[in-house]
Amino acid sequence: MNEPEKHQIPKEEPLLRFIVDDRYSIYRRGILFLFLMLFLLFVSSGIDKGREKDLLGFYIIMMIALIGPILVNMFVLIPKFLFKGKYLRYFLWLILNLIVFYIILAAYLRFWLPKNAEGPKTIPMEALWAGGVFYIIILVILCSASAAIKLFQRWLRDKYRIVQLENSLLQTELDLLKTNISPHSLFNMLNSTEVLIQTDPLKARQIVQKLSEFLRYQLYDSNREKVLLSADILFLDHFLSLEKVRRDFFEFEIKQTGTHRQVEVSPLLFIPFVENAVKHNITSGPGAFVELSFILNEQGLVFTCKNPVSDSKSAEHGGFGLPNLKRRLELLYPGRHELQMQEKNGIYCATLVLSL
Repeated sequence: MNEPEKHQIPKEEPLLRFIVDDRYSIYRRGILFLFLMLFLLFVSSGIDKGREKDLLGFYIIMMIALIGPILVNMFVLIPKFLFKGKYLRYFLWLILNLIVFYIILAAYLRFWLPKNAEGPKTIPMEALWAGGVFYIIILVILCSASAAIKLFQRWLRDKYRIVQLENSLLQTELDLLKTNISPHSLFNMLNSTEVLIQTDPLKARQIVQKLSEFLRYQLYDSNREKVLLSADILFLDHFLSLEKVRRDFFEFEIKQTGTHRQVEVSPLLFIPFVENAVKHNITSGPGAFVELSFILNEQGLVFTCKNPVSDSKSAEHGGFGLPNLKRRLELLYPGRHELQMQEKNGIYCATLVLSL
């Protein structure tokens, strides 16, 4: 599987990159740890010199009581409740989280610490209550700050992902409109249709109908965010049918398994594979073909596109210059797609696996 895309924030925004980028997470946690250490030193500054060894357990418990609630909040409560919109549950679990850690700290101070330190045999309950209020206030501030940072990180990632996705979709749509069906190809198809009107009117009528449906889908239906998989397959069928009309030696086959299910995909996701297969196919003589396969199961969709390539085009075709498609896949299916391309015995095969 492809790793989720990184470096979404522009290089011109170093502060935002430091806040959001995963590769800087260790530094962010280091700063948090340093802050907590300074806070702990501040709390323990009133302790007499020479008693540090006796109070080693105190330092350890204080670190757990300070860091524990923040880590639970950042890595459990926020992803499980806050990010999913379960705000009341998040608030209740956060309060419970703070209470549990403070009970651990208070129990230590009340029953264990006096046995290892000079002073009163027991810590007054009034002091524990006052300390508990101070502890809760400090931890609420720290947990709120960590939640705000997490929300800000997510907002930034979503913002830049949406911007990049919109730009990618727009550019892909424009490229497809300009390259997949060029004016020259349309003229050839129309000329072929004109000839068929005299020799085979029924076939000419079918070609005109396919061309109309093809252009309607490409210009209007594909503007939606999601389309039915069956509609996208029909679009590919129209494209290949039109290609077959204007070429003397060309065959195609579309195999389908499980595609009767109502599954939606991003529009125009597969046409770059097909356009690329047609472009780099055998151009003269028999043997030119495109074979498509769609296998839909519980795990997702497996799409395969095969076509022969001539020796003169093998090296060029091996590059599979589809950067726009790869970028769209990274944005639309981050971590949920796998793309493989290989050429063997003159047959080029591209396989795309999607987790839907």
